[in-house]
This record gives sequence, C-alpha cells and structure tokens, in this order.
Amino acid sequence: MAYTYTDAYLSPLVTADRTARAESDVDAISAFATEWRDKLVVLRSYILICLDSQKSAEDPFAVKLSAYRKEWEATLAQAKAATVGADGLPLTRFSVPLERA
Repeated sequence: MAYTYTDAYLSPLVTADRTARAESDVDAISAFATEWRDKLVVLRSYILICLDSQKSAEDPFAVKLSAYRKEWEATLAQAKAATVGADGLPLTRFSVPLERA
C-alpha cells in the first residue's frame, strides 16, 4: 500500500519498516475504513520517526512530535466514531441501549 506523506521534513525518513510498524499499531486498535486507516498510518509513521530521531526536547522532531500526537488523537477519535459494527450500524459507547421507562 502506498501512502501519501506530505511532511517534506519527515517524508524522506519514511521506511518500509516504520510503515509496517505503523500499520501494525493502527490495526491493533481496530479495523478502520481505508480512508481512516491510511490517515492513521501516516500519522503513526510520523510519530515513530519523531520518536526515533528526537535528540532533545527543543529539536524540530520534538516540536513535530507534539503536533502530530495532537493530530493523532483527534483523527483517532474521528475514526473510532466512524467505525461501524458487524451489523452495519455505528458503534456506540454503550453496550446496552439506554431507554427511558
């Protein structure tokens, strides 16, 4: 699978190993629709690159890591909300339907 890496600073550091690790991390969370999975894999790849490359708390990798972690959290929340169950219905936060008596 080819992903689109748009961060000019980090994209040269993308490797097959990092992409495979990012895919594994994302797949361990849930089976997301392709569009969400692709976004999450790219973000996770960026995070892994920053973690592997960071030398100090003030270097560019640390700054990018902070930004990509925030984007990861927001995108992951959206992806989870968009995930549907085996019955084709959106998953909810509750395992039992809430109804008033």
